[in-house]
Amino acid sequence: MAVNVGLDIGTTAVRAAVVSSGKGGPTLQRYGEVALPPGAVIGGEIVDESLVQGALTRLWKTAKLPKKRVVLGIANQRVIVRRVDLPYMAEDELAESLAFQAQEYIPIPIEDAILDFIPLEEFTTPDGEPMLSVLVVAAQKQMASDVLRVVQGIGVKPMAVDLQAFALVRVLFGGDLNLDTAPQAIVNIGAGLTQVIIVKAGSVRFLRIVSLAGEDFSRSLVDGMGMDAAQAEQTKRRVGVAIEGLPSGGEGDDQARLLLTRQADALIEEIRGSVDYYLSQATDGGIARLYVAGNGARLPHLANRLGRSLNVEVAPIRMLDGDRLTVGKVGLSEAELAQAQPVLPVPVGLALWGEV
Repeated sequence: MAVNVGLDIGTTAVRAAVVSSGKGGPTLQRYGEVALPPGAVIGGEIVDESLVQGALTRLWKTAKLPKKRVVLGIANQRVIVRRVDLPYMAEDELAESLAFQAQEYIPIPIEDAILDFIPLEEFTTPDGEPMLSVLVVAAQKQMASDVLRVVQGIGVKPMAVDLQAFALVRVLFGGDLNLDTAPQAIVNIGAGLTQVIIVKAGSVRFLRIVSLAGEDFSRSLVDGMGMDAAQAEQTKRRVGVAIEGLPSGGEGDDQARLLLTRQADALIEEIRGSVDYYLSQATDGGIARLYVAGNGARLPHLANRLGRSLNVEVAPIRMLDGDRLTVGKVGLSEAELAQAQPVLPVPVGLALWGEV
């Protein structure tokens, strides 16, 4: 029975999940999170290594985490994912020629990038030429090296670095490779960035990182109403965004809701643009369902407004409902687990690396 640790270094906290995988499915053995000071991580990139290492040290101590078999997740603007159609070749041949094949599609100098690929599907052109569609993944070497150095600096031994997007797909769809499944979307709204992911047949087909995220909602209240950061956070969680039929909450709440709704609509337009771009390149119809995750998805009525705006069913990724994940003796109360539910998918999906 494999036991892995999934580590998510976010904008406002570091989070880790210990997951065991066996015949009965995955079991959450431990979970912990430690808050990060503002500015330690910005846009998914570590800015202050000492602050992050301090938080990681506390996380490992308080959650009693193993230091081996750790899978580290990354998500930032220095990670590029592109779907590329190439003349058909065997996978080993493609692996050898990937740097040459990918250079015109990746806006990172090839010598500065870590490259990988995922075969998606084979097809034939109208002229009868066999083709292979692949997902090319490129990460800036220096960024990946910096993250590894920070984690290894506290004695943790990562066995893999994975994209947070892949972790989300893994935890939601597992090994579902049904080619007839309509495309679905995942929107992970963190504090510092939002990930828009399109999935078909259990594979990522499109990934876009959007800089508009949860902190922008709080900032709109700080700038627009003179609140401090704590007041803004409390107010946005209480007031939420506008939807049809929602009663007035009084002058102050109505002003806050107006500001939050403007931010929500800006984010929704970013999501709409991402989905529309994917659909303009694909031939498999509309998005069947959109899943939301991340602390930003807690904002009251945001999922409702998103679904109405995009005319799509929206559902949260709920790790603790049904048989998706068994909860072991994690040492957390039901209330603490419920509070963690929106952010569980990333560390749990990372811990399932190599298992599904």
